[in-house]
Amino acid sequence: MRIIPSEISSSTRSQAERSVFAALKAIPDDQSVALHTVHLPQHHKKRVGEIDFVVIMPDILLFIEVKGGRVHQRDGKWYYGPPGREEGPKESPFAQASGGMHEFDREISALIGDLRDHGVPSGYLVITTDVDVRRTTEFEPQQYLGTTAYDGGRGLAQGIDRATRFWLTQNRWARTPVPASLRKKMLEAIRPDFDLVPNLQSRLTHLDVAFERLTQEQFDRLDESESNPRLIWTGGAGTGKTFLAAEAARRKSAHGSVLFTCASTTLATHLGHILADQAITVLPFNRLDEVQGRVFDQLIVDEAQDLMTLESLDTLEHLVSGGLAEGRWIFMLDQNNQVLDLNAYDPDAWEYLDSLGSVYGPMKRNCRNTVQIVKQVRLYTGADLGIASAGEGEPVRFVDVHDAVEEASTLDAYVNELVQEGVSPRDITVLSSSGNWESSSARLSQRASKIERFADVVGTDRTKHRLTWSSLPDFKGHENHVVCLIDLAPEHLEGRLDALYVAWTRARAQLWVACQPGTRQILKDLGAAALMREGRLK
Repeated sequence: MRIIPSEISSSTRSQAERSVFAALKAIPDDQSVALHTVHLPQHHKKRVGEIDFVVIMPDILLFIEVKGGRVHQRDGKWYYGPPGREEGPKESPFAQASGGMHEFDREISALIGDLRDHGVPSGYLVITTDVDVRRTTEFEPQQYLGTTAYDGGRGLAQGIDRATRFWLTQNRWARTPVPASLRKKMLEAIRPDFDLVPNLQSRLTHLDVAFERLTQEQFDRLDESESNPRLIWTGGAGTGKTFLAAEAARRKSAHGSVLFTCASTTLATHLGHILADQAITVLPFNRLDEVQGRVFDQLIVDEAQDLMTLESLDTLEHLVSGGLAEGRWIFMLDQNNQVLDLNAYDPDAWEYLDSLGSVYGPMKRNCRNTVQIVKQVRLYTGADLGIASAGEGEPVRFVDVHDAVEEASTLDAYVNELVQEGVSPRDITVLSSSGNWESSSARLSQRASKIERFADVVGTDRTKHRLTWSSLPDFKGHENHVVCLIDLAPEHLEGRLDALYVAWTRARAQLWVACQPGTRQILKDLGAAALMREGRLK
C-alpha cells in the first residue's frame, strides 16, 4: 500500500505507530493510500486533534487509532502507560477514534462536499499493538485489533477487511466502490494540511515553527525518490529544489547514511544547522576531503549545476556505494545555468550524468518569487523560473543613484519605509554586486553598525532582528522576504547574466535595485538581447 509520507519521520517516537506504518506499507494493495499523522486544527474538543492514520480505500475511508504499551480500563475510565507512571483517566481510544472521524468528516466536507452526499462510507479501527483489551460495551469486536490478532503486523490486512465489512453495514447509504477521481480529490484535499516541510528560515533561527506547503508537483518529486534509485530533478530558482533536497535527505536517512553536498559553503552551513538532528553528513564540496575513504548509502547534491564537471563527478563517484552508475543519488539542477554561465557548465559531464539517472523536470511551479519578480528576471535574462505560485506582489523598484553616498541614503530611506510598515529588519537582506564590504556603500548607511555579515551568522542564532549584508556567491541558494541590490555598476553586468539571475531570484516578496551611472543602459541592452534570443525582437 502506498503511504504518505513514504518514510516515517524520525520525530515519531511511538514504536506502535512505527509498526503499523511498516505493516500498512507491506500490504499488497495498489489502489489504497494511507496517510500518517493527520492533524485536525479545528477540533471542537481539543486545541489540536490528530488522527494516527487515514486510509483512503475504494470501499471505505478508514481511520486508525494506534495505542502502544499498557492500556487498561478501571471503573469505566481509561489509563495508559506502565504501573506507577500511567496517564489518565483519559478518553477511551474508541472515543478518540470516533471523535477524530467525525471531526475529519466536517473538515473534508467543507473542502469537497458532504461525504454522505458523495456516498463515501467511513469507519474506524483501534489497534493496541502490545496488549489485548477486554471486551466492553463501548466497542464491537470488528472495531478493534489487539496484540494477538495484530500479530506484529501480520494480521493488519485481515483486521482492515473485517472492519470494512462491519462499517459498510453501518453506512447503508454508501455507494461503493468510491470512484478513483473522488478518492484523488479527497487525497489532494487532505494532503496539504499535514504533509508539510518546515520553513528553512524558521528552523534556522529557532522561531515558532512555520510551514511551507509544497505544490502537488513537489509532492510527486518526493514520491518518485522512493522508487527511483538515481534521480535528477531540474527546475529554475524558486521551484523548491533545496526544500525537496532537505526533505529527501531526512527520508533517506531512515535507510542508511546520507551525504548532502553543494558548492556553496554558506548553503551547506545553513542546511547542516537544520539537519543537525538527523543521521546526515552535510559538507560543502570543497570540504569533501574530510570524508575521503567513507562510502555513503545515499548521495544528495544541491545546486548541482555548479559542480557539473567531469572532475567533480569523479570526486562524488567514490563517495556513494555502487558509484554513480549503480549507487543511490539525487542531483538538484537549475537548467538555466546552461544559458547564463557557459564557462561553469560542462556539457560532457551533463551527458554522462543524464545517461545514468532519470531526469524529471523542469519543475514549473515557482514557490518563492512573486509574479513581478519572475517577469523581471525573464525580461532581462530570458531565464524560465516557471509559474509564480506565490501570487502578486509589489512592482520591482529601480532607483538611480550617482554615488555611494546617495546610494546609502536612498537605501536607508527605503529600509525605514519598510520598518514603518511593520517589516522586521531581519526580513531584509542587502546584496552587494561587488561583494566587497570594505568598499560597499552599505558602510555609509546610518544602520552600518547594526548590519550583520550573512557569512558570519548563517547557521547560528545571532541574526536577531538585524539587516544582513551578503555577497552574491554567499547568498546563492538562500532567500529573504526583501532583497536590496546595491553596488551595481556596469562592470558587474558585463557577461554576468548569472549574477543578475542569482541576485534577483533571492527575493520572495520585494526586490529593490539601486543603479549606478550607466547601469540602466546595460539592463536595457540585456533585455533586448533576451528578447532576441527568444525571437520576440529582431
